[in-house]
Order: sequence, then C-alpha cells, then structure tokens
Amino acid sequence: MEEETAEVSVRRLEQVGCQQRLPETDEEAAKVEELMAEELSNLSMSEQDVVSFEVHGIAFEVEETPELIAQSLIEMEEALQEIKKKPAYEKALKMNPSYVTGQSFRLQFLRCESFNCKNAARRLVLHFQQKKQLFGSGDVLARDVRLSDMDAGDLEDMKKGAIQLLPTCDVSGRAVWCFFLRKWAKKPKAKTAQRVLYYMAQATMQYESMQRKGIVAIFYYLGNNYESTFGFNIMKSVFQTRLCVPHRLEAMHLCYNSKALRPVLSGLRFFMDRRGRTRSRVHFGNEQHILFKLQTYGIPVPDDSPLRQVNGTFSLASHRQWLQNRQAQE
Repeated sequence: MEEETAEVSVRRLEQVGCQQRLPETDEEAAKVEELMAEELSNLSMSEQDVVSFEVHGIAFEVEETPELIAQSLIEMEEALQEIKKKPAYEKALKMNPSYVTGQSFRLQFLRCESFNCKNAARRLVLHFQQKKQLFGSGDVLARDVRLSDMDAGDLEDMKKGAIQLLPTCDVSGRAVWCFFLRKWAKKPKAKTAQRVLYYMAQATMQYESMQRKGIVAIFYYLGNNYESTFGFNIMKSVFQTRLCVPHRLEAMHLCYNSKALRPVLSGLRFFMDRRGRTRSRVHFGNEQHILFKLQTYGIPVPDDSPLRQVNGTFSLASHRQWLQNRQAQE
C-alpha cells in the first residue's frame, strides 16, 4: 500500500478533477464520497466491524505486557537504524539522548502505531523533521515544546480556541479534540496552524491513557462560511503535521449546517489518511440535531459543553482553564 503523505492526498483529489484545490461543486463532492464509500466497502467484514465499534465509542486497546514493550523497543531501534536519512533525528539524539531514547517518549509512537515498530520508527523520524521545520534546531528540538516557544500569532490563535481539548472524554475514555474552525483568522498562516496542532497533540499525548486509547476529532462548522475555513495549502500542511505527531485517530466527526460546505468537507475527508477516511462520519443539521448525533457516538454533551452555543458564541471557559494549567505545569 502506498505510504500516506500530503502529496498522495493531492494526487487523490486530482482523480476527481481537483487540481491543487478542494472540491467546489456538489458533483465533485459526490465523486469523492463515492470513492470513500467504495474504500470502506473494500474492507473485510472484520475490519468494518472494528471501524464501526471504534467510531461508536467502543475502544480496542493492545494488551501491553513487559515482554511486548521490551521487544517492541528493540525492534523500533532496529527499524530506526535501517532509515538512512534522518538528520533532524540524529541532531536531537546528539543534543539530548535521554530524551530521544527515553522509553516513555518512544512508547507514544509505538502506541500510536499499535506496536507496528517500523511505522513507529518512521513516524518518529518524521516527527523530528517536522519539529525542526516548525520550531528550529535549537534546544527545543530535543525537548518538549512549551508555550514560551510559540510566537505571538500562535498564542493569539490558540487563545481563540480554534482547537480545544474538550473537558470530558467519550464513553471509552478517549480524548476529544474539537476544531472550531470559524475561530481561526480569516486567512490563517499554515505554519501557525501547524504549530498549534503540534503543541496540542504533544500536550494531549503526555497522558498514558490517551496514548493507549487514541483520540476522537470533531470538526465543528456550524455558522461557518467557506472564506473562514482552511484553504487547500493550509489543509495540505496540517495533514502533513498530523502524520508526524504520535496520536492515533479513532473517529472523526464533521458537523455543519450549510449545504454550501458539502464540497469542502468531502475534500477534508479525502485529504485524510486511510484510517481517517474510513473512520469519518458527517452530520448535517441544526445544533440540536448534531449534538444528539454526537451523543449516539458516545460523546457526552453536558449543558456547559463548549459545543453548546450561548447567545451565538461558544464558551472558552474550559479552554482558558486548560491553558492556565499548561502554563502552571511548564
């Protein structure tokens, strides 16, 4: 199977006539949706069952034993040695070997790839490559990124709550990320979006339970118009960053209330890797309908949930508290 990259996603969109752009018409959206439906139907029955269970909040975890962990770490190191070109990884290793080779750090990548050691090694190398591109080759390359490493633009968009970790997990205890895309600047910078996503992923995956259970993503387009959403180039950049951070996507929900957004959302789904495409579900309707649908997939929506609008706005209370906690920890 061809390795998933942003370039592969671009070629996939070209199959439906979209040259360096997202779908723009219902006809193009229908072609995309047909290809995704075909991809899902080509899964074996057992694979379809696993996808259905995971999307509906029934998580499957690898049974970790000391033997599995020890052997996987050895095989991951062997796989790393087989990768010849890895300058950012080697620079970080030289700067801070205890960080780069630390068991808890490497386990994030093994759990992300369900203990596929070669895939974990490949993601680890890409992780440092992307980290160098986004944050430079200073000491940050060989340690966790901190809020103090973010620039003013990063912090401004982060405070807007464009990406939030919801305060409650789903029924399986999985972390729930929500992308409130109308909170981004009208024309967000690709690097800002990448850096915010990188930091959020790193902060979330520090918790072992979230590493083992994976995450659920919600793209909340209620009230959006096309001009305030991600464009083609930004989506391409963000997708590449997602392939480099150690989080395992278990389900993705795209929620919208304007039929004009159908082509955009079909393009967003098509831009995902195979795992994301087969685990994505689309919900169209008003807020009440969408919140009900999310609950049927095991995502709680209490009265104080950031997903509920109050006087036409979404609450930032839990997000601000999360940022304050991060600042205190760092």
